[in-house]
Amino acid sequence: MTAGVMSVELTRTELVALRETIELTPLFEGRTQARDAIREVLRARQPSPLWIEQSILAALARRIVPVDVSTATLRSRLNRALQCERLSAT
Repeated sequence: MTAGVMSVELTRTELVALRETIELTPLFEGRTQARDAIREVLRARQPSPLWIEQSILAALARRIVPVDVSTATLRSRLNRALQCERLSAT
C-alpha cells in the first residue's frame, strides 16, 4: 500500500486532542509533519480538513489512547477514514 496524502474532516476539539497526543508521544516518523499540518489547520480562520500522509495518519491512530470521549471519538474517526481510504483504493 502506498502512502498517499488524504484529507480528514475533524472538529476543532478533535484537532486539539490530536495535537496533544502528538506532544505526549515519543518520536515517530512523520511527527513533525503531523504537528505542522495540525497547526496549520488550527490557525486557519475557516474550517478546513486535515491533509496528511496516510502512513502518518495510521501511525497517529495507533498511538491514540482513548482516555475520554474526545480521544475515543478521534481514534474512531481516524480509523474510519483510513478504512474508507483502503476500500476506495481497491
